[in-house]
Parts: sequence; structure tokens; C-alpha cells
Amino acid sequence: MKFEFLGTADTGGIPLHQCYCVVCEEARAKGVSNRSTSAYLELDDGSVILFDAGYDILCDTFNTKRIRAVFLTHFHADHCLGLIRLRKSVDTITCYIPNDTEGFGDLFIHKDSIAYNVLEPFVSVEIEGIKVVAVPLLHSKLTHGYVIFTKKCTVAYLTDCASIPEASLTYLKAQTIDHLFLDAAYTPWFESKKHLNWESAGEYIDSISPKNGYLIHASCKTVMPLKQSGILLKYPYIDKGFRIEV
Repeated sequence: MKFEFLGTADTGGIPLHQCYCVVCEEARAKGVSNRSTSAYLELDDGSVILFDAGYDILCDTFNTKRIRAVFLTHFHADHCLGLIRLRKSVDTITCYIPNDTEGFGDLFIHKDSIAYNVLEPFVSVEIEGIKVVAVPLLHSKLTHGYVIFTKKCTVAYLTDCASIPEASLTYLKAQTIDHLFLDAAYTPWFESKKHLNWESAGEYIDSISPKNGYLIHASCKTVMPLKQSGILLKYPYIDKGFRIEV
């Protein structure tokens, strides 16, 4: 099985519209388009489990594949826009969500083929031998991270948070996590009540002590100072297409 990222950037993505910074120009030259952070787990039978649905062409990418479930971290546009088209699927698609009664746009009004199931904090769901546990994160909207247990390893997908609540941190520290992916949307000198930066995210990763740690949800403005100054972080920012065997 593989766990792969469809995107690892923030809402604007890289290259950002009408931005001509070094990072965006390099991405254009390489033909790279790194969009909103989302990932998927491909099972041995070819079916998939999605983690977030902000990637707008999910219905094209997985057009003939069975989607076992979607685990949505929260109802911000860059994490749920793909549901707008997926809801027209011939199949019913189960979407696990935090207990957010507002949702996004008309997704709750016109559910169509999407079956929304509220997943309470620290409750698990099992799909074909894969266990997924919801872990609350503090963001500007009710948000879950997810810890994924396979037969081979444990993966923590934690995107969009300004901090990790103590109960969640205690839970994460109690697990043997092989791969931890954590929001680090900003530079340390940009103050935010919505997202971590590469220093605060690094401190959380140190405290959780996974075997491998990675940073996600960056913009060109976040990674450009690293590129210009040659700073090498302890935990790297990853790009679209990053994958691990699970």
C-alpha cells in the first residue's frame, strides 16, 4: 500500500497566481503545480481512502477507482472543494468529519452521494484492516488530524493547526509513529493564530518523537527564505507526489 500527497501547499498553492518570486518561477519552469494539502491511501485492491478533498479534480484523478471513504480534517474550501463534484458520484461515498454543523457552502444541503458521518475525538474507524483515529487540532474552524494504523506502520496526518491540544499531544506521544506530517504554513517571524511555523512545528515533532517528521501546508513566501538563505531545517517541507510505503 502507498500513502501519497496530491498536494502539500496552502490555499494559494505554488506557483501562486501572478506571483513571480524565485519559488513560483522555478515551479513554472519545471511544470510543477503544488496545490492544497491532501493525500490518499491506496489499498492493495486499488481502492483508495482520501484524506481531505481540496484537490479540485478528485473526480478525474480517481474516476474509475472505488473511494472507500474520505476523512475530512475541516470544512475550509481548500480541504473540501473536491466534494462538490464527488457528490455526483454513482457510488455512495462515506465522508468522516468533525462535528461542524455549518460545513461549507451547500454541501450539507445537497449531499447527493456523500454520506457524512461525524467522527468524535479519539474514536476510530476500521476499513479493510486500516484503523483511522480522529485527533482534535486547534484551528480557526473545528478540525481533526488523523492517525492511520496499517499492519506495517503508523502515520499521523496533522494539517491546519495553530496548536495541538494537550489531550491530543498526550495521545500522539503514546503512539509509535513512523511518519508524522505537520502543518507549518508560516515563517517564525509571521504571527498567526491559525497555523504553525517551521519552528513551532519542529518543536511539536521533537516532543512527539516520530521516526520521521515532515512539514506541510507551505506557501512560496514560507519556503523562499529557506531557499535564499540556504537554511536546512531538521524536518523538511515535502512536495506534491511525496509518497511512502505503508
